[in-house]
This record gives sequence, structure tokens and C-alpha cells, in this order.
Amino acid sequence: MNTEYLKGLLLTSLGVLVLSFDALLIRLIQAEPFSLLFWRGLLLALMVALWCRYRYPGKPLLNRDWASIRSAAFYSICSILFVTAVHHTSVANVLVIISAQPLFAAIIARLFIGERSAPITWIAIVISMLGIGWVMKDSWSSPNLQGDLMALFCGIALAAKFVNDRAEKHRNMTPALITSGLLVSLTSLFFASPLALTGADWGWMLLLCVIVIPTAFILITLGPTRISAAEVGMLMLLETACGPLLVWLFIGEEPSLAALQGGALVIITLLIHGYIRWKK
Repeated sequence: MNTEYLKGLLLTSLGVLVLSFDALLIRLIQAEPFSLLFWRGLLLALMVALWCRYRYPGKPLLNRDWASIRSAAFYSICSILFVTAVHHTSVANVLVIISAQPLFAAIIARLFIGERSAPITWIAIVISMLGIGWVMKDSWSSPNLQGDLMALFCGIALAAKFVNDRAEKHRNMTPALITSGLLVSLTSLFFASPLALTGADWGWMLLLCVIVIPTAFILITLGPTRISAAEVGMLMLLETACGPLLVWLFIGEEPSLAALQGGALVIITLLIHGYIRWKK
């Protein structure tokens, strides 16, 4: 197996496993979403800046080209929508809906960079959309609908970031996370009370924002330089499987039957799709 491909596979897998703790830690922090987002963005920018200064000395920390700006903007939107979605619906719903982002990536790649997808991919898209619709079926007349829709647009924004970064695979897009973190922090400042966190919230917040998020997204951002955006998306299914399980084990938030059924349909569809594409 190509060494660079294997490295991309391992880096991305490790990043996604670390990211699986994201939703659990958000649940444990008893603060309103924008206060958490302020620190999440600011500390992400700080930690990634330190990493880039250590790993790539002499290179600029803030890039002003359009590819970097797009990557930062997509991740900023994704971050804000993810945190707010977790506060408005179940973790299982959020992660199942976002798990369809490889298929969103196929659509975006076709529209914007002319990357054609096989017919089997479009079949998988239709089936996965049915699975997501099933997950959301109980939300249409409940407050959860807002969170489910946020998760849907979060998945689209994440897919757009992966496609954008894949199109720039000759470059290191990690510094864009610095810009993204600053954007999230500045946007959240208008709605946040950053010093309102108390007690254990500071410990959970520091664990999330200093270790989990920077480590996960540095690793995941390095992935598309070595493997395809679709493969990165497939590996993100690890979070769909592990995230709700961690929340269930630690704080007893049990997934709904619809989330389990729809999630199973989406995950099985994506795994079969990935296997068929790999065989070809």
C-alpha cells in the first residue's frame, strides 16, 4: 500500500476517534452555546498557531488566498452549527445527519470542481437521504427540528470544506484553522458571556478546546492531502458510531429508535458504497 495513502488513512482515523469525544464534552459543559463557541474558536486558533509555528517555522500563520478563506469560512459555519445543534436535539440525531456528508461532498465536487461520481454514488445518496428523513421524522412537530436542520447544514459545510481542501491537496491547509477559530470567536463574542463558566465547566472546556478539537482537526485536515475527500467522509462514520455511544455510556442519553434505524441505514449504505468503490 502507498505509504502516503496509509499515513493519510491513519492520521484521519485517529483524528476522528479523538473527535468522537466532542459531543460528550459539549453536553458536560453547562454553558450556553455561544460562550462555549467563543473559547472553542479562540483556543483552537491559539493551539493550531503554536503547532504551525513549531511544525512549519517561517511560514505565514494567516493566508489570504481564496482557498484558505473558503476553508476557514466553511469550518466556522460547521463549528457554530454543530455546537448549537447539539444543544437543540439529540447527539445521535446530529451525528447521524452529519454522517451523510460524504454524499454531500459528491454533489458539491460535481457542481464546483467537475468531479464525476459513479452511478452507485447517486444511488447511495438517495438511500442515505431516506435514512436521514427517517431520523428526522419525529422532529417535524417538535423543537428538535431546529437542531436537526442545523446538523444538516453543518454536514453540508463540512463536506464543502473537505472538497475545498482536496482541490488544494498540493498545499497544507492547516493554517486555515487559525483563521476559522478567530472567525468563530469574534462572531460568538456578540452573543456570549465568556466568563460565565463555573466550576468543572472550565476543566471540560479546556480539555475540549485545548486538546480534543485542535488535535482532531489538525489530523483530519492533513487527511485530504493524502486520501480523497470521500474517503475522509467515510472515516468520519467512526464518530457517528462512537459519539452517541460515549454520550449514552457517560450521561445516559439514549438514542431514539428512529435515530438507530435511520443511522443504521445511512452507515450500512455508506459502507457498502465504500466497499464497491474500493473493489473497482
